[in-house]
Amino acid sequence: MIIRHRNIKTIFAFIFSLAIIITTSGCVYIDVDTGSGNELPLFHEEASDLSGVPAEDLVIETENTLPDVVFRTSLIREVAEKSRKAVVSVYAQTKAPYRIHLLPIPVIGTGTLVRVPGTGLGSGFFIHPSGYILTNNHVIKRAQEVKVLTHDGADHKVIIVARDPIYDLALLKVVGGADHEFPVLPMGDSKQVDSGDMVIAVGNPIGLGHTVTSGIISHTGRNLSGTPEQKGRQIRFIQTDAAINPGSSGGPLITLSGAWIGINSAGAVSSEGIGFAAPSYQVKEFLDMIRTGEWPKQKQNDTPK
Repeated sequence: MIIRHRNIKTIFAFIFSLAIIITTSGCVYIDVDTGSGNELPLFHEEASDLSGVPAEDLVIETENTLPDVVFRTSLIREVAEKSRKAVVSVYAQTKAPYRIHLLPIPVIGTGTLVRVPGTGLGSGFFIHPSGYILTNNHVIKRAQEVKVLTHDGADHKVIIVARDPIYDLALLKVVGGADHEFPVLPMGDSKQVDSGDMVIAVGNPIGLGHTVTSGIISHTGRNLSGTPEQKGRQIRFIQTDAAINPGSSGGPLITLSGAWIGINSAGAVSSEGIGFAAPSYQVKEFLDMIRTGEWPKQKQNDTPK
């Protein structure tokens, strides 16, 4: 069989593009880089506009974290439909390094290091009608430009307001959204949930767009960083069996009342039904620090879920 030169170029381009998508997709798969536990959040210039503002100017909260209703077969569908408008797909334009090998078989240390345009895929969601969005830090940390795609197919350019390498959180803001009121998901209290509570995860897995998965909370307060309790900051993950795939990072973990209680951050690549979300009480700490400029000290006897 004769393979034409044009076909070889096409095949190479496809493989190269696929590699870029895989390596820049916005989801950590239990390679969670939580650092030393002592890193502080990074404030961008726009964060100064939030100094001293009331909490309700940044995030909408709810007291109805867990539903007190009889479970109906249509309940998950109703919650998923309500969340659709508030969840966005995040596209982070990057210049990631790739090594091109001139030999048929790559040899360590050979090849030429180049930088090629790439697009990181992730998820996020509106937390305030003015256009504030939460996502994961690892989705946007190398981004030169970030855009979000909303449910109606509109592209919006966003700025990075603040990000936290340890809690793996980032706060974004839609550019020029002052005259627009965005649909939001209300924040619930993650300290009220426990193993067995039903949840749904919403996101943009592998660039497919709006996708809903369901499951239960499997565990709370999971420490994956290896940092001892009182020797540094760490995420106290909510563990869930709701599927979290590459590209789902930054999407919300939602109870059946429609309140988000976590930000989907990671999944276990060697297992099924093991995903992790940053709990809302730690997200609230991150947001409060943006407003006050101070990080609350961890109490000696504080062992939250």
